[in-house]
Amino acid sequence: MDLINVPQLLTQIIGFLIAFWILSSVGFKPLLKMLDERKQKIAADFAAAERARADMERLKGEFEAKIKEIEGTARARVAEAVKEGEKIQAQIVEEGRAKAKESLDKALTDIEREKDKALAEMRSTMVNSVLFATERVISQNLDDAGHRKLIEQFLAEIEGVKK
Repeated sequence: MDLINVPQLLTQIIGFLIAFWILSSVGFKPLLKMLDERKQKIAADFAAAERARADMERLKGEFEAKIKEIEGTARARVAEAVKEGEKIQAQIVEEGRAKAKESLDKALTDIEREKDKALAEMRSTMVNSVLFATERVISQNLDDAGHRKLIEQFLAEIEGVKK
């Protein structure tokens, strides 16, 4: 058993060194170059993703601020509309009260006029009745029983006029 065959070992070492030199000049350089390019591309992609994330965060903040501004504006407009509605409601109520007061005043005036008219008519009727009764009394010279009978007829006529 031969332990180590030196010429064969030397041939293998020299062959390995030649293969290593050929691979390093032809194969390793392009492979290392390709790995470096890949590494740079990955780093650039990570940087681009980080920039995109930062831009997204900035836009998100801007959008949230804009939404809060819009909500504030909307609340202000709603409050303004409520105030305007209350103002219109107060105007409508005031106009209604004014119209009701005007109608009440007109109704009271009409009632007063009708009352005066009825009183005048009643006075006229009473005067005519008294004149009629007086004519009868004057035209007839009656005794006490005749006067009573005449007054009872007069009262019956008045009750008939009332109905």
